Amino acid sequence: MIFSTASTRFPKFLHPNHQISNRKHFSASPNISVRNSLQITTDSKSANPQIHEIERLCTQSNTNFAIQLAEKMLKEGSEIQLQTLILLLQSCMESRSLASVRKTHQLIIKSQPKINPLILNYIASIYYKLGGKANARQLLDKMSQRPRTHKINQNTKQKETYEKVRELHDQIRAIGYVPDTKYVFHDIDEKSKEQALMYHSERLAIAFGLISTSTGTTLRIMKNLRICGDCHNAVKFISKVVGREIIVRDNKRFHHFNDGVCSCGDYW
Repeated sequence: MIFSTASTRFPKFLHPNHQISNRKHFSASPNISVRNSLQITTDSKSANPQIHEIERLCTQSNTNFAIQLAEKMLKEGSEIQLQTLILLLQSCMESRSLASVRKTHQLIIKSQPKINPLILNYIASIYYKLGGKANARQLLDKMSQRPRTHKINQNTKQKETYEKVRELHDQIRAIGYVPDTKYVFHDIDEKSKEQALMYHSERLAIAFGLISTSTGTTLRIMKNLRICGDCHNAVKFISKVVGREIIVRDNKRFHHFNDGVCSCGDYW
């Protein structure tokens, strides 16, 4: 597990972006862009001949017939995959039919219990491109009113990280760590200098890694600046307190911290 940090930013654990396969790339308006984010492919292995027919109609630009068939399938209780509906949406955009886009939008709403925000952004961009600015604004307003669970979880994680940093600081102070405030160049009092050192990016990344991984997991930290002398000393103490190997890659070399010792021999 790798945590990447800059000098003062809060470290973020980056997950791979979810995409919908390959083949067709969509472009959006410059104001509402999902370019290079949304990709689809048709499912050539689908067992339902009606799905093949919808896809065939889309490729032949028979959008209205494709929509009618999709509506008929939904009324009959048949399942339509999201890839097929997005292909239909693409066909609507190419035909420049705002009415068809609205119908396909409703089909997506009816068939998909949860819709990826990328899809909604893409639909909004089509509305905008075809002149349906009111539809685009209405859709985006609805999106902004949704509960932002991810944001709440992110804020919770950030709070836990800062709490972990303070906990680690108390633990390493108890076993002999003494902050070296000469690495703080701001004209502030000693207590403020100690606090500034405590929240250096590598320590935030380590704290985030500790609360996000199972016991014993090696933490790998990447930093685009050189680790300061105080943090180098602090991470040695942290590795001893938490009983984990911590690997820090700064802009000079790799530092392997384990049981209070660094592989660089305190030369960096």
